[in-house]
Amino acid sequence: MPHNPNPQGKGLTPVLDEWRGAQPAQVTAKPPRQVLADYFTTLLVLSAEFSFKPAPGVAYFLYLRNGRWLLSLIAPAEWRGRAPGPCAGSCELQRDMTWTLTPADDLADQPDLVAALADFQQGFMALLDSDAPLEDSLPFYVAQLPYYRRLLAAGMAKSLESSMLLAGLSGHSGRHWLESSPLPRLA
Repeated sequence: MPHNPNPQGKGLTPVLDEWRGAQPAQVTAKPPRQVLADYFTTLLVLSAEFSFKPAPGVAYFLYLRNGRWLLSLIAPAEWRGRAPGPCAGSCELQRDMTWTLTPADDLADQPDLVAALADFQQGFMALLDSDAPLEDSLPFYVAQLPYYRRLLAAGMAKSLESSMLLAGLSGHSGRHWLESSPLPRLA
């Protein structure tokens, strides 16, 4: 019988509580274009650096800093001229564990932001350009992601999988999704 240094499971409760907190609530059937938009936006936000636990219903801000995305609680006006970079817009974690992004008013006037978003979109489209079902590309577990981003990615994957199942959209290839519900070109 192997030795168990933690027979009572002490220390597991906070992890399990956080796992439960990252599970989607209020999942609904979504049309294909909304599934793709939620997938794209959530991957974009989760590609950003942050070291805090995001909560649903709170406004966060997505910045481009030295070619990398950064998620912050601090609004552009609160930086007093010391923002980490241009702001792409405000983000909010939804109860279904997907993210929304409200673009900054001056986004079109920020060529570096537009180019970075277009590059991200190209990578997203390359990820989906496959004959495999879209569900196979969902990030149920991504070992290299930091803790909170890994939990949120798994929550988003479960949410979109459930939404597609409710809408009868399961089993279609990523390529089919791109052809039937193309994303608008960013650049």
